Amino acid sequence: MLKSIKTVVARFSMVAGGIILVLMMLQVVVDVFMRSFLGAGFPATADLVGKYYMVAVSVLPLALTELKRRHIEATVFTQHLSGPALKTVLLFGFLVFGAVLAVLTYGSALEALSKTARGAYIDAGLIRFITWPSYWILPFSFGLALVVIVIRIIEVLTDRFHDGHDVLEEVESMREEA
Repeated sequence: MLKSIKTVVARFSMVAGGIILVLMMLQVVVDVFMRSFLGAGFPATADLVGKYYMVAVSVLPLALTELKRRHIEATVFTQHLSGPALKTVLLFGFLVFGAVLAVLTYGSALEALSKTARGAYIDAGLIRFITWPSYWILPFSFGLALVVIVIRIIEVLTDRFHDGHDVLEEVESMREEA
């Protein structure tokens, strides 16, 4: 079950990230085209890119980064550890990271609730550009990463964590099998 949750998280992160990047690219291309040939750009492009696309592109891959084990680690102290010592260090690291993600999820969710209740927006020229939905990107992304860390903690405690494990390779092999 944990493996299927990790696969869903990996697929979602890859697909969502890809779609967001393509949409951002198209938005900017349309804006540049309109400015060049029509004399006016697409309304609120800078606000949409800054408030939605860039936020999502920055934090949505956090869960995928952990799934691929691509976070920065100082392995100079742990590269020769094995057994219970390595398990203890991994568990401690995952617990600290989980605590940080829990605080970030909670704090950003409170901010998102506040902005949603106020109906946050910005004035973008002649239009009101609604920004409150963008505040939900952070708690969602941090929460998704927290789910991955909880899975990591469970894996370490049940001796199922293998550092060389790559979920993305499994996703690719499943795609090839289908």
